[in-house]
Amino acid sequence: MAVGVFDLFSIGIGPSSSHTVGPMRAAAVFAEELKSIGQLASVASLRVDLYGSLAATGHGHGTMTAILLGLEGFHPDLILPEEVEERLAAIAETGTLQLAGSVPLPYGVKDMVLRPLTILPRHTNGMTFTVSDAGGEVLHSATFFSVGGGFIVREGEEDAAQQELEESKKELPLPFRTAAELLKHCQNTSLGISDVMRINEEDSRTEEEIREGLLHIYSVMEGCVEVSLKREGLLPGGLKVRRRAPDWHERLARAAPQGKPGP
Repeated sequence: MAVGVFDLFSIGIGPSSSHTVGPMRAAAVFAEELKSIGQLASVASLRVDLYGSLAATGHGHGTMTAILLGLEGFHPDLILPEEVEERLAAIAETGTLQLAGSVPLPYGVKDMVLRPLTILPRHTNGMTFTVSDAGGEVLHSATFFSVGGGFIVREGEEDAAQQELEESKKELPLPFRTAAELLKHCQNTSLGISDVMRINEEDSRTEEEIREGLLHIYSVMEGCVEVSLKREGLLPGGLKVRRRAPDWHERLARAAPQGKPGP
């Protein structure tokens, strides 16, 4: 199986891996490219086009705000919750983002071009980033697709990405594509599902790296629960969904023996 534990448990801001994490990663990649090709200082204007599903449901999934953070150089697995709130508040107040973390550029959510009825040939979650200089000449442009699970693919590289995926499946000690194939490995080797996954992970990571990675995922999950139990009000995204965790925790605490919710 090419998608391992650290791909399945992708750390990033929510609520959606394909509509939030993926677009933020794509925007961060684009910002880094501007630096690497030496065009960042010449940027005078920015255009972001969102297509299909990203445009249709972007407001509810925080797609636009995630892209703003990515354009500033933040990555979904590294940014802290307090940084998210701080930077989005600053952009909303000033109407200016810091492109790649260094170039002030007048831009905000309202400036993004939404094309919900236009579906790009390769995928419904398409987005195009374009920057131009003061004379209107295009300096750099790139189209990405958010293909699910936080994964992104650049336009023109779809076939290469698929080939890489197929090759990685063949290289693993116990490859599988379906649950039936996974269970067959368990039957043939007398191993459990977790053992099969561990053997595949050890093909590309050391035992120490796997342990540290799993503990990091656990730590992030635990931290999310702890923070969520203390926060009230509405969830971000514009759909006015009320935060329910504090109320449910309080109800369970009252109903459980000795006032402590448990299994």
